[in-house]
Amino acid sequence: MIRFVWSLALLAGCTSVSAADAPDHQALHWLTGCWQSDSGGTREVWSLSEGGYYFGYSVVMQDGQVVFFEQMRIDPARPPVFNAYPAGSGPSAFPAIEMGDQTITFANANHDYPQKIRYWRDGEALRAKISLIDDGQPGTFDFVACSE
Repeated sequence: MIRFVWSLALLAGCTSVSAADAPDHQALHWLTGCWQSDSGGTREVWSLSEGGYYFGYSVVMQDGQVVFFEQMRIDPARPPVFNAYPAGSGPSAFPAIEMGDQTITFANANHDYPQKIRYWRDGEALRAKISLIDDGQPGTFDFVACSE
């Protein structure tokens, strides 16, 4: 009987999740919306879905044609995990390494490029930076709310 009670206590301890360990499904609410580059050639759209998943896509247009697209998903884990599907391939997973009120950085040192992805809000703008893990070969993106 003691073994049975001990097993139940152990099982309960393994399956319970404290509020501190549970993901905050609203933590990235500042990321949601439709964002575009100043030129309108790049658009990134993020939405919150059931269960705390954030789904996004990015489209790059040139001369009225789509020249690049990417689907994205952020899983509501501790830490959150960014999953990239460039041109429909993937996923490539990037766990969050830093997170603040309006900033998040994901990294995967084993990925070719990018290895680090950072998003942050700058007032009404959304900024993004991709780079190698050591911040080499940076690419920056400045977005404003979509006009249409």
